[in-house]
Amino acid sequence: MNNIIEERVVIGGETNIGATISYSDKSKKRPLILLIMGTGKTDRDGNMKGFKTDIYKNLSDMFVKFGYVCVRYDKRGTYASTGNYNTSGLSDLVNDSARVIEYIKGLDFIDENKIVACGHSEGSMIATLLTKQIKLNRIILLGGACMCMRSALMYQNTKTIQEFKNKKGLLAWYINKVVKNETIEKRVKSMFDKAKTAKKDRYFFNGAFLNTKWMKEHGDLTDDEFVKMIADYDGKVLAITGTADLSADYTYLDKISEFENVTTYTPENVNHILREVDDNNSYLTIKKQYKRLSQQLIHAGTKEQIHDFLEKEW
Repeated sequence: MNNIIEERVVIGGETNIGATISYSDKSKKRPLILLIMGTGKTDRDGNMKGFKTDIYKNLSDMFVKFGYVCVRYDKRGTYASTGNYNTSGLSDLVNDSARVIEYIKGLDFIDENKIVACGHSEGSMIATLLTKQIKLNRIILLGGACMCMRSALMYQNTKTIQEFKNKKGLLAWYINKVVKNETIEKRVKSMFDKAKTAKKDRYFFNGAFLNTKWMKEHGDLTDDEFVKMIADYDGKVLAITGTADLSADYTYLDKISEFENVTTYTPENVNHILREVDDNNSYLTIKKQYKRLSQQLIHAGTKEQIHDFLEKEW
C-alpha cells in the first residue's frame, strides 16, 4: 500500500479549521487516526518558517501505510485555520480536535467505531483531555504522557540550566552560584500565578508576552489529574517517550505502566521527534539536531510498537 492520497478540506464552525485527510483509497471503511500536534506555530506537517521537520507528515504517511485514514490540521489562528492563536486556550485546542473528529468520522469511508487520537508533546495532553469529551477507542501519547505543562516546563528549564552549569567560563560559574532548582521552580510557579491575575488576553513575563487563557488553563491541571484520566479511560492506550527526549521526562511513564489498558515503551536514545540521536543531545543545538535527524526514518522500534498496538483486537 504505497499510494497515499491527500485531500485538503476546511471544517467550518466557530472558526474554520484547515485540515488534510490522507488515505490510500475509499473502497471500504477504514479506522481513523487524528494527529494532534505539540506547542507552537508549526503547520499541520510539523514545520514553520526556517524550521522543517515534517514530523506530522511522516507520521501521517506511516498511519496510511498501516491501513488507516489520518487527518492532521492547522491550529486555530495559524496557516489555513482562522481564529486568534494568541488568545486561544487549552480548552479551545481540545474543542477544535473534537470538531475535526466529528466532521471526519461522518465521511462514508470512515469506520466510526474505530477512532484513534494520536497526540505529540502538548498533543498528548489534548488527546488525554479529549477522552473526557468524545468517544475515542484508543489513544497514542508520544513524548508527553502524564506530564502537565507546569511539570514539562520545569523539566525543560532544569535540563537547560544544567547544561549551562556543566560548561566552563564566567557564565557557568555565575549560574552555578545563583541558579538553584528552587529558583527554577519559583520562576515557573510565578509564570503560572501571574496568569491567574492577568486582566488582559496576554501578559508580559520575563521578556515575552504570554497567552493568559492558555497559561491559566494549563496551570489548573496537575500530573495526577492526567494519570487519573488515563486510569478512568476505558480504551487502549499506548504511551511512548524516548530516553533522549529533552522536552518530556520518560520516567513519567512509570506512573501508568501498571494500568491494564496501557502499553508503555521507552526507546533508548530516541528524541522528541522520534529519531535516534547521533550527537551529545544538547538543548543548545536541538534545532540543528531536529533538522538533521528529520531527514531520517522514524525510529524502527517506535514504529513497530505503534504498528503492533494498532493491530490489537478492537
